[in-house]
Amino acid sequence: MKKHRVFLVDDHPLIREVLARKLVDRADIEIVGEFGGAEDALAQMKRLSPDVVVMDISLPGMDGVEATRQIKTTHPATKVIILSAYGVEFLTPSIRAGADGFLLKTSPMDELIGGMVKVIQGEALVDPSLTRHLMEQVSAAALNNPPLGLSPRQRALLKMVAEGRSSRDMASLLFISEATLKREFRHIFDAFGVNDRAHAVAEAYRRKLI
Repeated sequence: MKKHRVFLVDDHPLIREVLARKLVDRADIEIVGEFGGAEDALAQMKRLSPDVVVMDISLPGMDGVEATRQIKTTHPATKVIILSAYGVEFLTPSIRAGADGFLLKTSPMDELIGGMVKVIQGEALVDPSLTRHLMEQVSAAALNNPPLGLSPRQRALLKMVAEGRSSRDMASLLFISEATLKREFRHIFDAFGVNDRAHAVAEAYRRKLI
């Protein structure tokens, strides 16, 4: 079984300890670095090669948004999960910086860990309580961008991504193979000019397609 290599970046040691304890219970996750600041984590990216960085939004020195932007610039394949205790004000900046997930620290621990695991395993996820805000925040910009011609099935896929469904669930619900699912997402990415599901969902909300 391939292990997902994970960095934890949070300036509160207790939070890092709790997250690490919950995540290492899974056979497919390995914690390869724990850091109290973004600069320390960035300095170890090349040496330790994490697959996923779990990043607190509020850190001493460089904040989580800027750290995400730098990670995505130098290591675009690395997933970044933003954890925030502050809610909506950092949501859109985090997505624009390239975050693959945005979760709230105020969520029940089981829900928080469940959301993190979904992103680690390849899904894109925004905390469900923030989905409406994301739509409202970007809807004004949609007036300047006419909707693209996506098929009903492609719109349904984007809606399922926003709901946090897995690739297997989506393929099953639409009665298509996972290979077809990948082709559909590639069409969506090309249409929107994006490279991942999180940004596709953000763009779909911006254009009022879902």
